[in-house]
Amino acid sequence: MSDMKHTLLLCLAVFALAACTQDELTEQPMVLPEGEYPLQIGSVSLTAEVSEQPWTRVAESADGMSSVWQGDERIGVRIGDNEETGIYVVKVDAEGTVMEIIPEKAVYWKDNQPATVTAWYPVDEELNFTHQNQGLTYLLKADEVEAGFDKPANLIFSHQLANVRVKLTGDKAGEVQAVTVRSYEGTNNEQGTPNGRIGTDVYVPMLEADYGGETYWEANLLDGHLEADNTFRLSSDGKNFVQAKLTANVDITPGHVHTIIISVNPAIPEGTPEITDAIGNISGTDAYVVRGNDRTTPINITGGSPTIYLDGATVAVGNGNVINITNNATPTIYVVGENNNITSSDGAGIYVEQGSTVTITGRSQDDKLTVRGGNGSPGIGGYKTGVTTAMKCGNIEITKVRIDAYGSGDMLGNLAPGIGGAGSESCGTITIDDATVYAYGYSDSYSSSAIVAGYSMLEQKGTFQTITIRNNSEVSVQRGDSYCDYIGYSGFPSSPSTGDIIATIDNTSTVIKLN
Repeated sequence: MSDMKHTLLLCLAVFALAACTQDELTEQPMVLPEGEYPLQIGSVSLTAEVSEQPWTRVAESADGMSSVWQGDERIGVRIGDNEETGIYVVKVDAEGTVMEIIPEKAVYWKDNQPATVTAWYPVDEELNFTHQNQGLTYLLKADEVEAGFDKPANLIFSHQLANVRVKLTGDKAGEVQAVTVRSYEGTNNEQGTPNGRIGTDVYVPMLEADYGGETYWEANLLDGHLEADNTFRLSSDGKNFVQAKLTANVDITPGHVHTIIISVNPAIPEGTPEITDAIGNISGTDAYVVRGNDRTTPINITGGSPTIYLDGATVAVGNGNVINITNNATPTIYVVGENNNITSSDGAGIYVEQGSTVTITGRSQDDKLTVRGGNGSPGIGGYKTGVTTAMKCGNIEITKVRIDAYGSGDMLGNLAPGIGGAGSESCGTITIDDATVYAYGYSDSYSSSAIVAGYSMLEQKGTFQTITIRNNSEVSVQRGDSYCDYIGYSGFPSSPSTGDIIATIDNTSTVIKLN
């Protein structure tokens, strides 16, 4: 009987062992043999994001709206808190369907407990945004996927960058050969999470793409916002770029497509009349254009807010100011191209009467205007009216253009800066915004600053209001001599200034001293 009992108990023990399920084994913490249980990946896919338009892809599908793996993408994989990183390779068939995921460097389960699996693409530590005209930069991540040594991981990736897509419209859209977008050069890739900004703030090329017969330009960027005035630039030759303005700033979000529509039209509206002497004084809100180099008479703006386009224009006068802005006028002088010159041998290049404001602008800093004053008047600002007298200067705004401005002096000792007042008279506000400016003072027995204040033969310094330099402006200044400011007061050896730069300059802009 005792032998029978022993046999029965042994049989029951064997039966109980055989009856343990795989689930019961998993529930019990147990160290697994090292290198015997590799992570199994059952599938990889890309989520459809909620956005202006659905978007997820590693390569572009025909309509630009779906996700496709190209094949041979290498993805990084990590199990739980394990520091070891695996590398797996995605294989697809001719139709782009994922067929298998092959371990290049497998990672292994260390125990039988389930854990979250994290995966990311690409494996590289650093992303570069500056070559996207050759192919978009991607960053994908699959996070918190539950798996186990006996349960394959099904990885669902989502985009960690924002897609910015530009659609061009307008009469000149077909002439655009390149589009760039403002971005940082790159970012660190910390297992699928972007971290920090690498390099400087630059314009990176966008990729030209065709979706449904429509042409777009696109790039993948970090989250943030696109500034209305300085995010996109367009080029018709791939070399010379002009700024494109948006109507408002645009916030961009990872995993979203943000479609921006930019209208591309001629810099000078079709049908804009050329200025002739028969037109007379200009006021109101109409637009006019000056072309060529045959104009030798002044342009008088006597009120209103007209626009004057300078298109390869050279205007030189021997007596008086070239452009007179009076009667509280607020005109815009729009510079097109790099060959624009305004010169007076006996007055200001552009005279801005007190109470008036001139805005000098262009499409970008590749548009250039050279302006010269004469006989004690500035290139832009006030002007000298007599032996010891001058006219006060109004407000000057320079934006998205390059200006080279030259001051002057007379034989009596009256002198003026490149931009600013004449003699001892006052100058209004001067604002330089996203522009390149070269300003030159004048030196004789006295000396003028490059920007702001003039000096009279009576040894009286001119006065001025605020000078603001902002938004990636670069201002190069050459004062007349060492006894005056670069930006500020002019001087005389017996009444010197201190060599100051009296201006408010933001941290994106620079002032360069030329002497």
